[in-house]
Amino acid sequence: MKFIKKIPSTDKELKNKLLSNGWNKLKEPSNLGIATLLSVPFMFINGIISMVIIFYLYPPLKELLNSNQGFSITFKINLFTLLYIIVFFVFMIIHEFLHACFIPNMLKSDKVYWGINGFFGFVYTTEIIKRNRFLIISIMPFFLLSIIFPFILNVLGCLNGFTIFLCLINAMGSCVDCLNICIVATQVPSGSYIVNNGLETYFK
Repeated sequence: MKFIKKIPSTDKELKNKLLSNGWNKLKEPSNLGIATLLSVPFMFINGIISMVIIFYLYPPLKELLNSNQGFSITFKINLFTLLYIIVFFVFMIIHEFLHACFIPNMLKSDKVYWGINGFFGFVYTTEIIKRNRFLIISIMPFFLLSIIFPFILNVLGCLNGFTIFLCLINAMGSCVDCLNICIVATQVPSGSYIVNNGLETYFK
């Protein structure tokens, strides 16, 4: 596993080689901006799923929504605020680490990369991966951090406003992952393999 500053650009020579060897290019967004825009519906769907779970796990939220009282949010910059920002950053790193955990030979492979782009981390691989494994890699951060984790927090008595916020942001932030899942699930036949070339994805 190697560190890189940004996701590599498309290798045109590799692209031609893949196409000549029978690989097919996915019909997918050409850049992250378009992908983010197209994933907005998944952002709302994921957020609703997360909030429905939390609604039944966290009674104060149910009481707040059932009451006629409004609520306000106050921001204060202090040591605790900085601590919250650090925890939020670490939570996002964990999201990416969970992606990496399900990539075959993640630690030993020289085709698995990680990096930090601004405030967020990313994981990238050029390993040839089975379709179903790709779907698992894509969904696990959402499933573990926004569906399973709230139940664990509730059992430990650690489910509160801040941890709910983390789980919700993770759910909504998984929207591009869910878009990729939808694209792969509808275009790539079962039993096929997938490989990345920059921001382009190929299957055979």
